[in-house]
Amino acid sequence: MRFCWIVIISLLVPTSLSAQAAVNVRAKILKEVLVDFERQAPAEVKAMNDSTIAAEVAAVVLSVHADVGQAVKKDDLLLELDPVDFQLNLKQAEANLASSQARLSQADAKLKRAKALGDNNYVSADELLERETDVMVFNAQIQANEVAVSVARRNLDKCTLTAPFDGVVVRRIAQVGNFVRNGDPLIAVTQIDQFELDAAIPDNQADEVMHTDSIRFESRGQSWPVELLRLSPVINSQGRTRQARFAFTAASPAVGRSGELVWRVGEGMLPSNLISHRNGLLGVFLLDEGKARFEPLPGAQEGRPVSVDLPATSYVITLGRERLQDGVSVYVQQ
Repeated sequence: MRFCWIVIISLLVPTSLSAQAAVNVRAKILKEVLVDFERQAPAEVKAMNDSTIAAEVAAVVLSVHADVGQAVKKDDLLLELDPVDFQLNLKQAEANLASSQARLSQADAKLKRAKALGDNNYVSADELLERETDVMVFNAQIQANEVAVSVARRNLDKCTLTAPFDGVVVRRIAQVGNFVRNGDPLIAVTQIDQFELDAAIPDNQADEVMHTDSIRFESRGQSWPVELLRLSPVINSQGRTRQARFAFTAASPAVGRSGELVWRVGEGMLPSNLISHRNGLLGVFLLDEGKARFEPLPGAQEGRPVSVDLPATSYVITLGRERLQDGVSVYVQQ
């Protein structure tokens, strides 16, 4: 019996040692594992103009002609204020102007007679000066009354509020019958035909955006190509970011859409999850005639993809790397 056990053990030992020596791994050819390294930053589609239109005079809201969600064109009527008081002010200013014009006409006639009589010494120099002064005074009154008419007409025009641009009404504050004062907000309009993509780029990544050859806006599974318009040189002190504006180069999403700005930093790079750390070095395990070969990558950084200069026929070990050392025999699992 003792002899039989010795024979059995001697037969089992080589198989056990062989299984321990070869590590099961999986490998892929280099081109199948390379990726493009991309960064992301929060972004939002913003209108060029997003205006809250306020009252410029104190009056009662007479009527509202546009409500929330309604599309409007430039100069479309939005809202009317009660114009009666301003119509009366205009009539009064026009009447004052007409009165001063009539007085000027009378003063002109008196000055002409005084000059004619003065030639024959029938009018004193002081009386002639008085007539000339009257003409100058009434000329000044006319100028003041003309300004008053313009102001009254301008205030009357302010009772009619129109759209400053093509857009959509996004908020209505004014209610018919409400008394509003100068400066009170009445209605908000957002421009929809002119907009840009606004993004906050981390300061240490901003230069990448200026030199990338691939940049896009992604939101809810959709993607739109964009191009850089402006990059602010000012760094936000709180988030250490710089604001950037982009234009859509083809189709575009709706104003107010939020998502991510995505730009490519490098292409054909080895992903960070395939980089291993051995003996103080970062590198990648390659399949080399049944063995694992550790290839150091001098430019590698933990957690970041890295550019590699390896033969296109190289096979990269993708699974089972945890137990590998340089030169260890491996068994490629299909």
